[in-house]
Amino acid sequence: MSSYKSKIKIALLGLGRAGKFHIQSIQAIPDLRLIHVVDKDQNRAQEVGESNECDYSTDYESVLYRSDVDGVIIATPTHEHFKQVKDFLSAGIPVFSEKPLGYSIDEIDNCFDLAHKQNQPLFVGFNRRFDPTFSSLAQQVQSGCIGTPQMIRVTSRDSPLPTMEYIKHSNGIFHDCIVHDFDMLRYITKEDPIEVYAVGSNFVEGIKELNDYDNVLVSLKYESGLIASIDVNRFSAYGYDQRIEVFGNNGMLQAQNRSSTSTILSNDNGLIKPKIEYSFPTRYREAYRLELESFLSTIRDSVEAPISHHDVKMSHILCELGEKSCRNNRPERLR
Repeated sequence: MSSYKSKIKIALLGLGRAGKFHIQSIQAIPDLRLIHVVDKDQNRAQEVGESNECDYSTDYESVLYRSDVDGVIIATPTHEHFKQVKDFLSAGIPVFSEKPLGYSIDEIDNCFDLAHKQNQPLFVGFNRRFDPTFSSLAQQVQSGCIGTPQMIRVTSRDSPLPTMEYIKHSNGIFHDCIVHDFDMLRYITKEDPIEVYAVGSNFVEGIKELNDYDNVLVSLKYESGLIASIDVNRFSAYGYDQRIEVFGNNGMLQAQNRSSTSTILSNDNGLIKPKIEYSFPTRYREAYRLELESFLSTIRDSVEAPISHHDVKMSHILCELGEKSCRNNRPERLR
């Protein structure tokens, strides 16, 4: 592995939506160096490799046998994660993986058990925990500044609409989108719900035929009396809508949408504000960079990954319960 004063050498698998913003984050962190990119599209791999002055290939096996790789970022399609995570951990290479690790609890357990056996970091990407606005809200809730939390509202509406090809292989709106909101609720409350109830519907042509939803509302009950809601939509015409509100007996905390500027025009037509962020790469630019810096710390300083085995399992379980509730039209209890 690289010495402390040298750059950590990173390989990146997958050059789609997630891969592009990971490259931006790597470029923004002086202690990281991209040395290899992989994508099944030969032209894309070559173009990105040459523009970043690094090696490129269409298969990841070539990365497994490099002795100079300090860590790998897995941003490939969902169904490829499990095998790739296992292969790199088995090769003794620290892994950062976009969620999900796998399609089942057994696959998640398998990955973390292997990471423990190999004594290698396994970092799962729940980027919203690293967003300065959301992390500030969570810290203030936990400090007691609004007293006892009684109600939480999470809004998460996507922009732009993903392609049908992406949605087809996304593992559904619960595991693709709502998993982040479940994770945020656990991050804020440090508590698991006792009951989940979800309803869903369709407005986007084509998604219903994929046996998926594009419009979902989830309600959650907690032992403490706290009630939470999550509303999610696959397409928001006005931009990437990401908000959280926490109401307590001593006050309320709100995390609002971000705009590219804070300039507001007031005239006889009313108030004119800039549009909110268009999509996740810009809305969570800082979060992705801070997340990658945290991964760097797990490699260089042997710091424990902030998202634990239990965190990943619980988010998966809540997604399973939410989808089951939605399809069966009844509340589901968390055992």
